[in-house]
Amino acid sequence: MSLLPSEWADRVAFDRAHVWHPFTQEKELVQDPPIPVIGAEGCDYLLADGRRVLDGISSWWCNVHGHAHPKLVGALGRQAARLDHVMFAGFTHEPALELVARLQPRLPQNLTRAFFSDNGSTAVEVALKMAFQAKLQTGEQHRVRFGALREGYHGDTLGALGVGELENWLTGIFRPLLLACDRTDVPEDPRRELNPDLSEWDLELETSRTRIRAFFEQHGARLAAFIAEPLVQGAGGMRFWPPELLQEIRSQCDNYGVYLILDEVMTGFGRTGTFLALDQCSVKPDFLCLSKGLTGGLLPLAMTWTTEAIYESFWGDFTEGKTFFHGHTFTANPMACSLANASLTLFDEEPVLARVQDLAATLRTAWKELAELPSIRHARTLGPIAACQIVDPTTKQPYPSEHRFGWKLHRQALDHGLLVRPMGDCLYLMPPLATPPERAQEAVAVLKKLLA
Repeated sequence: MSLLPSEWADRVAFDRAHVWHPFTQEKELVQDPPIPVIGAEGCDYLLADGRRVLDGISSWWCNVHGHAHPKLVGALGRQAARLDHVMFAGFTHEPALELVARLQPRLPQNLTRAFFSDNGSTAVEVALKMAFQAKLQTGEQHRVRFGALREGYHGDTLGALGVGELENWLTGIFRPLLLACDRTDVPEDPRRELNPDLSEWDLELETSRTRIRAFFEQHGARLAAFIAEPLVQGAGGMRFWPPELLQEIRSQCDNYGVYLILDEVMTGFGRTGTFLALDQCSVKPDFLCLSKGLTGGLLPLAMTWTTEAIYESFWGDFTEGKTFFHGHTFTANPMACSLANASLTLFDEEPVLARVQDLAATLRTAWKELAELPSIRHARTLGPIAACQIVDPTTKQPYPSEHRFGWKLHRQALDHGLLVRPMGDCLYLMPPLATPPERAQEAVAVLKKLLA
């Protein structure tokens, strides 16, 4: 017998009495209560009031093949009946080994060792701790800082926060608790814009290379590692940045003996049009962080991949203290690993990346129409990600934050069958990769109608 009230209005009241939601000022839920979701299928959510809503943000950037894909649901059920969970310290199991065997050939050849964890933040925590400990154990005790890009985001735990953007609303309050981190910046790539002005681009690219070299000349000797999101700084406002500068960062890391950590938590598994974003960059990192789309978006799972040389720096007798003492209860959960294997099977058996190209082309064409509105600036796309800035058409400036324009747009779009969640003045669409192109066209038409 259910302990919950039978009516959803009463259930929402129960939620308000007992639940604390993420990234939410709870007081605002009094006026705009949480929206009950009773199901999901394909690229849609099913709401309790009967609405069907296109998932325009891939359920916080993680859904790949659509909701409730029968092959993923089937794999989950079969694994649950066979082996639901076992601690991974001192044990192993087939789903985890199969995942390593199937994923490793898709990665840069230098990445041979995989460490499992639970989510994107912990994948980054693992990389940061491993990098620091590896430097310590190879005689470089002076490397006690990290390098990162401004506008970056790598998760919400303290270590991950410490290498994110220091000056934003998320990080600033925790400044006294954060890692020692030095930051440099990169420009957005105008080649992703719908109507780019490339007249000064070569000069800006060379200026940025010079700035990166100067950063490493100043800080490189003290850095254990440098971390970046390749091609897309997601939570920083969907900033698309040039692969040439990632190549420069890799070169400078090599010059100064700094490990390179690439955070592909959001960009991995087809999100930028290729299996990984680094496939477009010709760069081999020392650490690669994966999560979100790893299981197709159904269960939490993360992996941190690294090199044989870094692995060997932890090799020794127990008394030497080189063990990497890090782990989680649900590390390498068999059900999550089975889902990840089923997701990779879909990449092998279905034309996932070909469909992504069709979706990306349709989305870019539709986004050009949206960009004609006087309230849209800086329209850009990368693969099946489309982004722009919303401005007041009268002043040509972003709306004041206290107007909550993005939040109002989010709520109005729901009434028109679309889930979008602008970040400040940044409006973006990032639907599941399985979204039919015509549904993407419909989503942009909804936005155009609301913004007009």
